[in-house]
Amino acid sequence: MRVYLRELRDKLKESAISILPFFGIILVLYFIFLPFNIFSLLSIIVATMLMILGMSMFNIGVDMSTMKMGGYVGSHLSRSRKLSFMCILSFVLGFMVTIAEPDLMVLAEQVPGLNKWIVLITVSLGTGIFLLLSTLRTIFRWSIKTILILSYMIALTLCIFAPSEFLPLSFDAIGVTTGAVSVPFIMAFGLGICAVRSGKNNQEDGFGLIALASIGPVIALLIVSLFLKSNAGSSVDQEVINVITNGSDWGHVVGDSILSYLLEVFKVILPIFVFFLIYNWIYLKLPKNSLIRISLGLVYCYVGLVIFLTGVSSGYLPIANQLGEAIAGGEAKWVIIPIALGIGAVMVFAEPAVHVLNKQVEDITGGVIRRKTMMIGLSIGVAIAMLLVVLRALLGIDFMFIIVPLVVALVILSYFSPTLFVGIAFDSGGAAAGSLSASFVLPLLIGICNACGLDSMMYGFGTIGIISMIPVIVIEIIGIRYQYVVNKSKPRVKKLKSQITIIDFD
Repeated sequence: MRVYLRELRDKLKESAISILPFFGIILVLYFIFLPFNIFSLLSIIVATMLMILGMSMFNIGVDMSTMKMGGYVGSHLSRSRKLSFMCILSFVLGFMVTIAEPDLMVLAEQVPGLNKWIVLITVSLGTGIFLLLSTLRTIFRWSIKTILILSYMIALTLCIFAPSEFLPLSFDAIGVTTGAVSVPFIMAFGLGICAVRSGKNNQEDGFGLIALASIGPVIALLIVSLFLKSNAGSSVDQEVINVITNGSDWGHVVGDSILSYLLEVFKVILPIFVFFLIYNWIYLKLPKNSLIRISLGLVYCYVGLVIFLTGVSSGYLPIANQLGEAIAGGEAKWVIIPIALGIGAVMVFAEPAVHVLNKQVEDITGGVIRRKTMMIGLSIGVAIAMLLVVLRALLGIDFMFIIVPLVVALVILSYFSPTLFVGIAFDSGGAAAGSLSASFVLPLLIGICNACGLDSMMYGFGTIGIISMIPVIVIEIIGIRYQYVVNKSKPRVKKLKSQITIIDFD
């Protein structure tokens, strides 16, 4: 028990350091732009405390459960050498972890004129097919660069023929399919497959599963949109989210959030756990103590994620829309630009999946790529992304004028960046566009669109997709810089060796 308490204390400290900067910026914006109310202020403070506790418990649970489960299954599959079995299982896992993703459900329910199950099934099928492709790539050691470049080129080609109202929605699928539970499981699954192989490229092949699993839903939605007629691009009445003004309001919001997330997170975790129990019973035969520890870790994951998401939805989501309208509707609306940069710079620190990814990157690369380097790169990337999405809303810039240059840039940079960094970069993009992107940034952008008189379906949606792409470009640039330093140091090492004088004593 002391070990768990000590670990929880350490995680609480790490989570507080990560979340408090975001809390500080939101608090300042609240005092400047929104009318003061003690209950709404308390809701933000209590919500921040819930987010810190939730992230701490979630990170402990991930180490104990989802990372272990994915690693066990991946390594066993690789040893089994049964290609058909590996393909079927990869598809089932991809479909299963996606269709129950809470962020995807939230996105699907906000699309007017289109049945949410069309979105859910299409996105889940896309994830399953491309996770299967990822597994084949790992087994046969196909180039991750080639597959990613071809996939994004296919997506851009489909954009020419797809209805314009579907384009922002399709690219938003990059972020919502990679949630806090699916990211560590899929990563560990890929690394587990590589762990039992021999070869110098194991590290490189271990990354990239999230990247391919993310672009699959984009292509699937674009293909389906060719056969659908929808009024998704038409103007719709946005739900008004009122700032909490009394204790009863906040209690109602918290109660609804807890009940909702208890069910939603349970639907994500239960299929994975049941699948793992069946797989363990048939193949793994793990000892009882290991299963107990994994089960306890899943409880930590479940409770932690429910607490974290409750904090976000009860404290930050109610004011995000109001902040967007208040700032963009004022005379000095351009002040939203430095505000967006600040929010983007600190928001990534509060994403649970980012911390899991960064830890895995540091561990698997033996410290060559440090967590601090990854976090700084992602922080810069999300800050730039926030700048772009805000400018898009303020100026009414067409989505394709932003997304096409971004795709071209990341494809070109993929040629020059080391393969290891390419896989990590694309994985980072999916992790960076997490819960806060869906539950804070998107409502903030909808508020800006309302203030500017723009259709939020055309200028609000697509935000998550843009946020998921800029970090990819930043990490690829870091990789190019890293390769340049390595190449520059090689001649120096050779020169030093050539200058060594060998003295031979008779």
